Amino acid sequence: MELNILNGDNLTVLAIRMKKGDRKAAVALYEELSPKVYGFFFMRTGRREIAEDLSQDIFLKLAENVESFDEKRGKFVSWFWQMARHMLVDHYRGKSATPFSSFKEEEVEAMAVSETANVDERMRYRKVQNFLKTLGEDDQELFELRYVAEMPYKEISGLLGKSEGALRVASLRIKEKIKKELKDEA
Repeated sequence: MELNILNGDNLTVLAIRMKKGDRKAAVALYEELSPKVYGFFFMRTGRREIAEDLSQDIFLKLAENVESFDEKRGKFVSWFWQMARHMLVDHYRGKSATPFSSFKEEEVEAMAVSETANVDERMRYRKVQNFLKTLGEDDQELFELRYVAEMPYKEISGLLGKSEGALRVASLRIKEKIKKELKDEA
């Protein structure tokens, strides 16, 4: 793929540079993607600690596997998010229940109270989370990719194999449903 074809696809250009050993490109990729990937994992797990761990793990995996990224087969963002989705699936496959009694008292307190979110924010977050659970798996994934990971429709289209138009309509419907749900409970 020629560089002029990649014009405007900064993440793919950065990934190519990272493959060649450019550490600044790796840092730039991390800075661009880390808040989005953290948000994606947080929305899926609901736990700050797990989202942080998965976010770190995905960037370690990126560093280990960047050589396997082939820009001739597609854009970096699609390749990266596919890897993140697989990591999330692997996380849930390996998940085993931990008895509540095995936690220390300070861990239980940390689970119960977030230092960064006030009560209203936590309640609003729970309302949205509970509502999202009522949506189908496809709609949940679309919400996370579009509104949490902030992926453009074109990239989501490539990842999910659906047309951009259909994704835009579905996304708008989800957004309207959430607005209605939050308005009804206010």
